[in-house]
Amino acid sequence: MPKTSPRVVIIGAGIVGANLADELAQLGWTNTLVIEQGPLTIPGGSTSHAPGLVFSSNGSKSMTEFAQYTIEKLTSLKDADGRGSFLPVGGLEIATTEDRLQDLHRRAGWNRSYGVEADVIDADECAKLFPMLNRDMVHGGLLTPGDGLALAAKGTQLVIERARAAGVEFRDRTTVTDIETTGGRVSAVICGDDRIPADIVVSCAGFWGPKIGEMVGTPIPLLPLGHQFAWTTEVPSLVGANELPAGAKRPILRYQDKDLYYREWGERIGIGSYAHRPMPVDLDTLQTYSPDEITSERMPSSLEFTPDDFAPEWEATKTLLPELAQTQIQRGFNGIFSFTPDGGSLVGQSRQVDGFFVAEAVWVTHGAGIARAVAELIAEGRSKTDLSGIDLNRFEDVQTTPDYVSETSQQNFVEIYDIIHPLQPRVSPR
Repeated sequence: MPKTSPRVVIIGAGIVGANLADELAQLGWTNTLVIEQGPLTIPGGSTSHAPGLVFSSNGSKSMTEFAQYTIEKLTSLKDADGRGSFLPVGGLEIATTEDRLQDLHRRAGWNRSYGVEADVIDADECAKLFPMLNRDMVHGGLLTPGDGLALAAKGTQLVIERARAAGVEFRDRTTVTDIETTGGRVSAVICGDDRIPADIVVSCAGFWGPKIGEMVGTPIPLLPLGHQFAWTTEVPSLVGANELPAGAKRPILRYQDKDLYYREWGERIGIGSYAHRPMPVDLDTLQTYSPDEITSERMPSSLEFTPDDFAPEWEATKTLLPELAQTQIQRGFNGIFSFTPDGGSLVGQSRQVDGFFVAEAVWVTHGAGIARAVAELIAEGRSKTDLSGIDLNRFEDVQTTPDYVSETSQQNFVEIYDIIHPLQPRVSPR
């Protein structure tokens, strides 16, 4: 397509922004600029520290389709050595209560109805798949063989390379300071003294999204929250088990009764916890780094680990995985992710300003799938996958106010792995 096609400016080069540029290019839209405030190699947002779990189980058919496409695309993205960007280790959700086991049967039904392979297996089969398990605690598990681990940072770099080869421009170390509108439509993106003309602007800024929305009077109702992730020291049974330092062969393990999940990380185990108190982040006071200061262990989205918050979950972990009693927590961090009033992503065109699109609060699981849907929405006027459940404009005005967003998003963090009846009312606000 000639450069006279609409000029698209994408804000953010994480897994969503980079994939959106790539998906637009595949539809023939290459008159695109992607702006990133950090270095392209490690932008410093949620993609840069994401543990990479990709799981299809979801009550929404659309979200399941997004996860399936993410798996498909990451698998196809191969480096120079022919290695893909997805580890197909499978997923295993275990039940330690009868209520959870019944819920796993329900979740298996979701998967199968959407064409995803899923089976509820017994405790012995769970222990074969993940030998560290305390088999006596387990009532059964949900096995999804097609799930696995995204190598999100690697996959993002590969789509950036492909989009660049198609003619997309990427500009890193550049901060958006304003968005210009003319006659109710976006007309330019301002980066300090630079004015970049734009027909379409897409915010893929992750937890910085609300700041971008403010520039065009569009509420982006998400709350940045800290989420704990830690690594153990070397695990005896994993010594030599994985070729790569962050490699894995056993399934991703989700222990939802205690709000925990686990993944092999080379010779260690990575542990993620949603069991701690909500940790809201104030973007106005969030520590910033210059692009040259950002590293894999020091970035804006990675906050200092708080061991006291993790202590109960470490004890629960050693009960479920007794071998880890031989290890210690080597290091951890509180990583920032985006949560919303109803737990869903925020996708679509602003009702306040024409030409301003949003793709925020998107997890790695759905990153490539939602990027494809937004590309279709921009280039063809509609997405092939139903976006109504994650429409940016689905909230009443009161539901986009800071107090409402904060309270409900924190509650969604607390309940993320809970068994929720479809008609169960909110605890707060009622």
